[in-house]
Amino acid sequence: MHDAESIREVYGADAVGDLVSRLADSRTEAGTTHYVVESDALVVAVFSVTALARLRPGGKSRLILHEIKFRPNLRGTGIAGDIFQWLATSLAVGTEYELLALTAPGQHPAVFDDFGLSESHHVFKWPVRSGGERT
Repeated sequence: MHDAESIREVYGADAVGDLVSRLADSRTEAGTTHYVVESDALVVAVFSVTALARLRPGGKSRLILHEIKFRPNLRGTGIAGDIFQWLATSLAVGTEYELLALTAPGQHPAVFDDFGLSESHHVFKWPVRSGGERT
C-alpha cells in the first residue's frame, strides 16, 4: 500500500486512475516497460519506455521515453539526470539505441541539453473517439 500511495503522490491524484488502468491492461503493447525510481524507500519518479523497431533501413532501434512524472518537491534535484544516466548504462541508449523523449508541447527540459538531446521531430496526433470513430 505504501508504494501505491507514493505513486499517487508522484503521478497526481487526478491522473492515477489512468496510470492504474494502463498498468492493469493486459493489452499493453509488448515492449513497454514502466519504471519506478526510489530513494530512501520513497517513490520519487515514474517513467515508461517503449521499444520500437528500426524506423528506417540501417538505422538504430529506438526507445521512446514517456510518462515521466516526478515528486513535485523533488523536481530540479538531479533525478532526471539519474534516469538519463541509467538509460545510457543499463539500456545502451546512445550506443545501441536512439532515444526519443516525449514532452508536452512547449516544454524543453534542461536535462535534455545536458545529455545531448536535440529537437528532431514534431509529433501530431489523430485522436480517436471511443467506439473507434474518427474525430
